[in-house]
Amino acid sequence: MKRARKLSKKIVSAAVASTIIMTASVTAFATDYTRLDRISQPKVSHTFAKDELGVVNFKSTWGDKEANVSSMLNYVEQAHEKGVKILLFPEMCVTGYVSSSDPESLAYQTAVNLAETSDGPTATTFAEVADTYDMWIIYGATETIEGDSEHAYNSAFICSPEGEVTTYQKISPVEGSWCTPGENPVLIDAGDYGLIGVSICYDTYAMPEIGRYYAAKGCNILLNPTATSRSYTDTDGDGVKEDTGWEWYYKNRIESNTSRDGYTLLSSNLVGADGPVKSDGKQAYDFPGGSVILQSGTKYYAGTTDETVFSNTEADIITGEEGLLTNKESLKASTGSTCTNQDFRPEDYAKWYDELADMQDSGDKLSYSNNVTDGPVAAVVNMPGVWGDKQANIDAMEKYIIEAGEKGVDILVFPETVLTGYEWKKPENDPYYQESGVAMQVALAETIPGPTTNYFSQYAQQYGMYIIFGMTEKEDEPIYDMTDGGTEKVYNSAAILYPDGTIDSYQKMHRAGNESKWSVCGDTPYMFETQWGKIGIDICRDGHFYPELGRYYAAMGCTMLIHPTATTGNPWYRETRIGSYTDRDGMAAITCNLLGPDGTYDESTEKWSGGVFASTSLIITKYHNASGRTSFDPETGYAIDLNGTGSASEGFDERGTSPEGLEIAKMNLSGCGFRLTNFQARLYSKMYDELAVLYRDGYTSIYDKAGDANGDTEVNIEDVTYIQKAGLGMVESNDKCDLNGDGRVSILDVTLLQKYLAGYNVTLK
Repeated sequence: MKRARKLSKKIVSAAVASTIIMTASVTAFATDYTRLDRISQPKVSHTFAKDELGVVNFKSTWGDKEANVSSMLNYVEQAHEKGVKILLFPEMCVTGYVSSSDPESLAYQTAVNLAETSDGPTATTFAEVADTYDMWIIYGATETIEGDSEHAYNSAFICSPEGEVTTYQKISPVEGSWCTPGENPVLIDAGDYGLIGVSICYDTYAMPEIGRYYAAKGCNILLNPTATSRSYTDTDGDGVKEDTGWEWYYKNRIESNTSRDGYTLLSSNLVGADGPVKSDGKQAYDFPGGSVILQSGTKYYAGTTDETVFSNTEADIITGEEGLLTNKESLKASTGSTCTNQDFRPEDYAKWYDELADMQDSGDKLSYSNNVTDGPVAAVVNMPGVWGDKQANIDAMEKYIIEAGEKGVDILVFPETVLTGYEWKKPENDPYYQESGVAMQVALAETIPGPTTNYFSQYAQQYGMYIIFGMTEKEDEPIYDMTDGGTEKVYNSAAILYPDGTIDSYQKMHRAGNESKWSVCGDTPYMFETQWGKIGIDICRDGHFYPELGRYYAAMGCTMLIHPTATTGNPWYRETRIGSYTDRDGMAAITCNLLGPDGTYDESTEKWSGGVFASTSLIITKYHNASGRTSFDPETGYAIDLNGTGSASEGFDERGTSPEGLEIAKMNLSGCGFRLTNFQARLYSKMYDELAVLYRDGYTSIYDKAGDANGDTEVNIEDVTYIQKAGLGMVESNDKCDLNGDGRVSILDVTLLQKYLAGYNVTLK
């Protein structure tokens, strides 16, 4: 049985509406479109010569603004002598770092009392120097809030070569109640240098939505003033702090960001002791430094021990040293491609985050905790999908299912497209196309439920096991993609077999490579409840390149993510991208990859037409120390546990891949759960909504509500008051005030909205 039947026929077209099925296990959203036309998005590029970009490992003197400004000006002089064009200082370098929620404390008062405006003395000083040296200078400091003397912003002050000052207020501060969250992303048009985004510390590490917004708008450089020291601690008791835990965290976040979104990152961190002096005579904080200039995930232009620039997944970041660092070689900073991809879906992300925001508005904190130590026995199956030979794949899968069942596996995950093989062949090379006029994936597709899922469902019931595997899924009637000449296509799906006999599927939303030649996108997130917690499912590129879906799952309470994939990405790529869902979003992950050859073998070249999948599958949980608490591995720094899978599997150093066959692990889910500080779902919904308005032809903003005169996304009595004031000239009028369309704002509009709110059948223009 299946939880819901889908449409009997679908025509995929930019002009035809889609229907999304609602079930007990699936959260979906009704929409009036399938695929809106894509409007070109900005792309910029600039080549910076050696030494033109600078970051500073800055040692602040806590609470001494004058001393810090003096030190910063010395670095500006050094930067000018080297020819630096963009110079970045750390977060709160002007004041020193503060984390406090006690208004009576010295720390709290220091942060607020030292705050300045964008035209204050410090900003004026650096604006003048920036103008003189024709340099962008960006620094972190506390910023005053108009009309509020009890709080401040944690801001980045951006001084242009023309002497103008713009500020960015940290959107997700973690510094305590003194700090008010900002609400505005800032993307600077830097002329020839490109489009520069600004994101402070936790904004960068915990909120991928901000970087995604910038990337979609053409950002080629992201500036990250930071004050981060997570896991920078003495692990061996010798009195000296080790950087292994900090470096893993730092690299995991910034490398995944840059490799996924494509921009060049400048990250500048504080170094050394900072903060108020404690009772033991030591200062409250200690920062490692570790400022870097990074591109393409692992290509460090500054801040590592490497003498030359190359992609290095084992790069060693320099810590504990003060000073200016510049790019050691020329670099080309360009807009990335992920957020301009045809399957980037801001129109859907806006709705997902809108749902989360509605939950927050109703009092839901979107905070979850999983304390299950006795979690499921999970298994991944490392195997190839024999191209075009469904029966051979069924036979191989059946053996693994029986083996898993006999070993007590609770959740068994196979790779993406394991039932058919992955490669798309050109029609002239595809025997299925020659015979039936459709691609192999279409010819071998089945409905779900269908013959193969029904067959394997018997095993799921027999062993009390969840079985998830990749296959191509068709509807009862063909799906014709009218945006591609009416080509018949199917879904790239994950079949989901429940222990109780339920059969369902998740349909991949973000396609990779040639998948668009044979598949159409799904549009429905999929979650289901288990005895160990809620689980979300995505497929390959969904999780590797589009964190919005995983973030939605986590914020909806999922503490596990299942991720079938078919990727040639190396082990670093796999652990960085999927591991971040565990460390950042609190979801343990089961990700299963194809292993072995794909396509057909050419004896003349001795090569497989689809190449060879040679990477890893992973079963990831939080790392737990000897006492069972979440922590990090003191030797490797990992805050995640691979549970003996992937690069942690026996013999990996010799193979370079996961082992063939089953990898099994007992999962400890304690410590999992979504818990973010100042997660602003409404803001992110509006940011994605803006992107959809800009880059999706025919999209109508979900926040464009008639009667919402004050712009708070709701239509209520407050809008009546606003329109009254607008009619009297007390507030600025807008097109939402003229509700009867007569070209003016008057008592007639007030009356019309009152009737609307009272339930009368009236129309708002």
